[in-house]
Amino acid sequence: EIYTLRIYLVIILSLIVGCATRSNNSKFLSVNELSLDKKIYNEYLIDNPNGLHKLSGLNVKDSTWGIILVHGYYPKKWNTKGFEWVTPIFMLSEATIPLWFFRYDWNECPNNSADYLDSQIEDLILNNPGLDSLWILGHSFGGIVSSLFSEQWDQNFPLTVHTIATPLATNRFENSHCSFKGKKTYEINENITYTQWKTVKNQDGAFKHLEFDPQNVLIKGGKVIALPETWKNTRLGHNKSIQWVCEKVIRSQ
Repeated sequence: EIYTLRIYLVIILSLIVGCATRSNNSKFLSVNELSLDKKIYNEYLIDNPNGLHKLSGLNVKDSTWGIILVHGYYPKKWNTKGFEWVTPIFMLSEATIPLWFFRYDWNECPNNSADYLDSQIEDLILNNPGLDSLWILGHSFGGIVSSLFSEQWDQNFPLTVHTIATPLATNRFENSHCSFKGKKTYEINENITYTQWKTVKNQDGAFKHLEFDPQNVLIKGGKVIALPETWKNTRLGHNKSIQWVCEKVIRSQ
């Protein structure tokens, strides 16, 4: 009976250690698993639990700051979720700084996701005392999450937030319990350096069929920059706008 009990204890401990290992590994994503070939992309970035996922496989020379990437909304039948971030990630890797990918439930109210982002960043700062600043790049619906977060951030830790092609004035939860109904004005916290990057409405596939430009809001405590219609002889649309901003980010360092 004692021998049997020992066997059971070994099995239980092995399961505990194994689960802990899998949990830790789930918080890391490897850039080596990313493919620029859309045909073989397997939604690697999105096929993960919610939370902040650090990107491994980068040549990191400066770990005093880093960038958090916040994805947008994906319809159910969209079979390349996250692919729009692959090229930007390779571009940002040239900055030789840490990168994190924030995975959240895009079917949740953005207010809830903003609270979740807040708690995740607080944990990140607590567990990385060498950090002295962070940047956040939020695209499309992720820009709404990042903007709501920028209004509520109350820590002294300095953050820079860039929202890209973001429909800040709209709400896709009209028939739900969600309290967020779109906003006309955003008041950014004083510890946030905030920039809204606006695409040209008629060049943006997500906005061109709307009667109004959902990017048109008042940003108090931040600045607004209009993107050009074209870039490298091609239309600068909803997803390619991420690459344009990332190029600017790299050049600014």
